Amino acid sequence: MKVLFQARPDFMKNPAGDTVQIVSTGQGLKNLGIEVHLSTDPNIDLSPYDLVHIFNITRIKESYMFFLNAQKQAKRIIISPIYWPPNAYLKREGASSNALAVWKHMQPMRARLLGGCDLLLPNSQIEMEVLQQDFLKLAPYQVVPNGFPDSFIGATPHRFREQFPDLPEEFVLCAARISPRKNQHWLAKTCHELGLSLVLLGPVNDQNYYKIVTDYSNVIHIGTLQGELLASAYSAAKAHALPSWFETPGLSSLEASACGTVVITTDQGSPKEYFQDMALYVHPLDDVSLRTALELSYNASPEPLMQHIHKHYSWSRVAEITLEAYHKVLN
Repeated sequence: MKVLFQARPDFMKNPAGDTVQIVSTGQGLKNLGIEVHLSTDPNIDLSPYDLVHIFNITRIKESYMFFLNAQKQAKRIIISPIYWPPNAYLKREGASSNALAVWKHMQPMRARLLGGCDLLLPNSQIEMEVLQQDFLKLAPYQVVPNGFPDSFIGATPHRFREQFPDLPEEFVLCAARISPRKNQHWLAKTCHELGLSLVLLGPVNDQNYYKIVTDYSNVIHIGTLQGELLASAYSAAKAHALPSWFETPGLSSLEASACGTVVITTDQGSPKEYFQDMALYVHPLDDVSLRTALELSYNASPEPLMQHIHKHYSWSRVAEITLEAYHKVLN
């Protein structure tokens, strides 16, 4: 089977959750013997491929062009929407005044993809229910969750501690691109008030926002870590906090939990479907919720969530579910 992945042209230059999902799913499928190619060309000749798998309808313009090209060439089309309505985030204080209008203006393009493809692969049942609320006509679907790298099982703090010996013994970690949607300013402020050290991992998406966040004396930004060193960082942290405006469900929360770290996550989006009652939840508009979660995290056990994540959410398992979906479409 030959599959073509199509994604926004800057998915490697400006990495985000969709980048990890694309790379990890592709590697998992290759391990199962599937030939996976990737292209950002909206006019590519699709004759060599059995199906086209398009990722991400948040940035809809490129995905729309991929879709039209696949339709024109009569190819089977699978879409991973990675969808969550950003209304509360786009209405927040300091948001661009026309951002919500732009989002709504693009909804008919999203509707055409969601109704015209062969199969939707939402990351959760909750995501699918939101799609059903926002759009009238939808293709059939199969839930394919996000995952964590199988190699993260058994992570220990040693390598991270060796590389960064001057870090505090206890710290809260947040691994995410530094941007208003991830809400690190709120996290930095609350950690500062509680006297907690905060270590940030990830690329800087917004320089002005980055300056506001790192103005707090308790904040240390290390940059982007990968592989074994990233797993070691998760395992060294007292808790991993991702108090975003929404997540589907937040890859770093999944990864941290797999490494045996207590997880503090937003309640907006699909985290509850993944983490159930084994994580600590915050609401972006409720100041007290983050303070409470941080205080509770120091005595919480990461064990139940770690076992649950290991059982259900490895990328190798995600690849198997994805391949089942491909067979369903081709048969």
